[in-house]
Amino acid sequence: ARHAGAARVYAVEAAPGMAQLARELVARNSLGGVVQVMEGRLEDLKLPEKVDVIISEWMGFYLVHESMLESVFVARDRWLKPGGLLMPSSARIWAAPVDAETLRREVEGYSSMHGLDMSPVGEAELARRLR
Repeated sequence: ARHAGAARVYAVEAAPGMAQLARELVARNSLGGVVQVMEGRLEDLKLPEKVDVIISEWMGFYLVHESMLESVFVARDRWLKPGGLLMPSSARIWAAPVDAETLRREVEGYSSMHGLDMSPVGEAELARRLR
């Protein structure tokens, strides 16, 4: 906002704790005259006006984890001015096949050890190896 010369910024955050943190950052950086933090789901809020740019962190990890793409489409359709920018406007997923049968068997082996479900140990071991 400060460096790009925005007249107004509506920062929309659904998580109450993150919205409060955003308010503190706005205040600490003397941006209260430009940035308005709005707490709630975008689908439930009403912005005071249409906007020139929507910048969203919708992708989570692997581009699909947080399932927020639908919210971005709602924002675009409701609040973006004609000719406005949606950022980011595209993304790619790259994938590569992996043969890890030995690892799969080892991790699944924890699911039943002497009649006990030890699958959390297998999940922890998998997470450790993928670091």
